[in-house]
Amino acid sequence: MDEKEKFDLIFDIGKAMLENGAEVSRIESTIAHLANSLELEGFNAFVSIDRIFLTCSTIDQPDKARVSYVPISPVSLGRIDRLNSLSRNISEKVITLYDAKVQLKEIKTEHFSSTKKKFVAYVLGSASFCYILGGTLIDSLSALLLGAIIGLYTLFVLDRLTISHIIKNVTSSFIVSVVACFMVKKFPHLNLVSLISGGIITLLPGVAISNGIRYLFDENYSSGWSQILNSLITALCVSIGVGIALKLFN
Repeated sequence: MDEKEKFDLIFDIGKAMLENGAEVSRIESTIAHLANSLELEGFNAFVSIDRIFLTCSTIDQPDKARVSYVPISPVSLGRIDRLNSLSRNISEKVITLYDAKVQLKEIKTEHFSSTKKKFVAYVLGSASFCYILGGTLIDSLSALLLGAIIGLYTLFVLDRLTISHIIKNVTSSFIVSVVACFMVKKFPHLNLVSLISGGIITLLPGVAISNGIRYLFDENYSSGWSQILNSLITALCVSIGVGIALKLFN
């Protein structure tokens, strides 16, 4: 494998990590180790929350550069773990570079969680947080329905539509809030605040805003403010959907 193929392999691994929500510092560290182990000279990398830019220069060959824009994506810890393991195996010469390319293709297409497991997570997550946020046991049992609705809407409707995340978040929170309002109208003893809070908890960007604050402490201001701004927009969209539903049922 020549230098160009090595360079492309490193770029593909770094881009895959960024697409699955890996930390910027972890990506830069990983591709730097790969470049050293593969003996790429003049290697430089710049990674932000939504962009990756790599260059490689040698004396006897023209400079090589690759850049790509990567939309901010949810975190996939299973795929990130597999990519980290692949990078370690490459650095330690455990596998050949051709086998590494084959494994990279498999990792990109591998599913680390089934639809059933995701649906169960939506249901149990809504019920659990409803109880944690002040709901009674009856409220939590009612929140199971809200979790099922948001799970079905997200997994079977939104995944098939090519619309912006803003519309997805507004419509998701609106539907959950409307159903919660109907439930409270039918059963007045239910706590509306706890129901809505538990229903929309899966839409809130808790991990994203934590990573954004961490980037700021690491003095990576561009990635930090981008992540925080994206998180605030998501939270704003969720609040808009809830506000519209509450206004309709005022």
